[in-house]
Amino acid sequence: MTTNVVESKTMTRRRLVEFGVLCTALTWVPYLFLGVLKADLDQPVPRLVFGLAASGPSLAALVMWLWHRERRRGVWWSMGWPIAAVVLGAAAPLVATALIGNLSELPGHASSVIAGAGGMLGAAVYTLLAGPIAEEFGWRGYVQPRLRQYYGLGATTAILGTAWWLWHVPLFFLPGTGQHEDGFFTQQGLVFFLELFPLTFLMLFVTERLRGGVPAAILVHAAWNLSTELIPPLGNAVWLELAVVTAMAGAVSWYWRRTLPA
Repeated sequence: MTTNVVESKTMTRRRLVEFGVLCTALTWVPYLFLGVLKADLDQPVPRLVFGLAASGPSLAALVMWLWHRERRRGVWWSMGWPIAAVVLGAAAPLVATALIGNLSELPGHASSVIAGAGGMLGAAVYTLLAGPIAEEFGWRGYVQPRLRQYYGLGATTAILGTAWWLWHVPLFFLPGTGQHEDGFFTQQGLVFFLELFPLTFLMLFVTERLRGGVPAAILVHAAWNLSTELIPPLGNAVWLELAVVTAMAGAVSWYWRRTLPA
């Protein structure tokens, strides 16, 4: 499912503002209540509320599609995008781990993470739902196509990457989340922010250039999340992960521009 509509610039701006307000409200308001109440995210009700709030982008896109009764066309398919999506999503954390010589620790760490998630099935379901499916119908399915009507690759990446980061900010102040453990005013917090831009570009590549659509974005997002969870903590080497994913985005940009029609 993805949006392939032609709108006036004024209408596009209005729809994006509506989406932004709705997405922010669906996510930030529940997060605020959870934070004020100091809710334990390991408890069933707070976890359910958190899960719905984390699905703000995709839920907002669904509401917008239904509200405006828009036609939604085209889950794009090609033979190559699934492999490309997994490689582009998983490579940077794994390469960074290899470069610092921590590959030998990966099996033990990964096994403990998978066991904590309830086994392979639990880890797979959580990886797909927590972020990829919860977000990508909004970011890549609703916002990205509208930005691309009027902006180039760089501007679309900058705008969408910034919006994606701003949406995540409350998580840094909500106890029980991975972002809160990393901290906002830390190198991990800064790297989290910076990594969203090359990731945004890589998702733009697989969804648009490789014609994978929203499913491809979901797969990139899932591969990234899973690989970052399974590898041992990188510590100060998190900058190496940023360097690798940035280099990948640069290489993809070079390839994309070389293969553009004359």
